[in-house]
Amino acid sequence: MSDAPFPRRHWLFGVMSLGIMATRLSRGAGAAERTEDPRERMRKRLVSLLHEPERARKVGAVYLRSPTQPLAPPAELDDEVLAELGPEAGDDALRRFIVARIRRELRDAQVISLDGWILSPTEARLCRLAAVA
Repeated sequence: MSDAPFPRRHWLFGVMSLGIMATRLSRGAGAAERTEDPRERMRKRLVSLLHEPERARKVGAVYLRSPTQPLAPPAELDDEVLAELGPEAGDDALRRFIVARIRRELRDAQVISLDGWILSPTEARLCRLAAVA
């Protein structure tokens, strides 16, 4: 019976050390997330809004290969969203912003034809983001 406290103590120290390690790891992950480039985070968030990312990648690849299209720099859409909404905008705000842009472009007949696809410039840029992600 004199051996009973030691295994409990070892167990207690093991639990405490696991808790300390988990706390340190979670702090490290948060720091890594905070140091990530805001544009890169926005790109990932925008691509995550796509319903069919694989199809978007295919269309984006066509857009990237198209020599006749006015290709904007890859970060332009990201920069515009960041400037308008900020890096902490929620997914609903991102969706509303993108949908409003697409509707405005389609209303104003601003379209791009890509291999049979008719897209607004914002849709094409989202597809391009998916292709380069």
